[in-house]
Amino acid sequence: STMGTITSARVMRDLKSGVSRGFGFVCYSTPEDATRAVNEMNGKLIAGKPIFVALAQRRDVRRAQLEAQHNQARGGAGGNPPGQPGMMRGPMAGPMGGYPGAAGVPVYM
Repeated sequence: STMGTITSARVMRDLKSGVSRGFGFVCYSTPEDATRAVNEMNGKLIAGKPIFVALAQRRDVRRAQLEAQHNQARGGAGGNPPGQPGMMRGPMAGPMGGYPGAAGVPVYM
């Protein structure tokens, strides 16, 4: 990979049909490689559609972050901590879930 060494990759699929759910996880060997992938690939057009790339988060952490962003947009308290990039949602975005047991640094794509 031009972003760095990939230690594993997984496309998330529907359990019954086996059809791709439109997202997956890529693990890089170093945090620097994972950060480079996020910075260079998030929002990039593939087949005319922007992709969403972020460091993987557990579903409950991601949900809390989205709720805080939503509350901030409505004028409430919360929001991103300083230095935390905003998250873009595109057609490839799906539910966030961790990738437990993966070696390296997981990136949500």
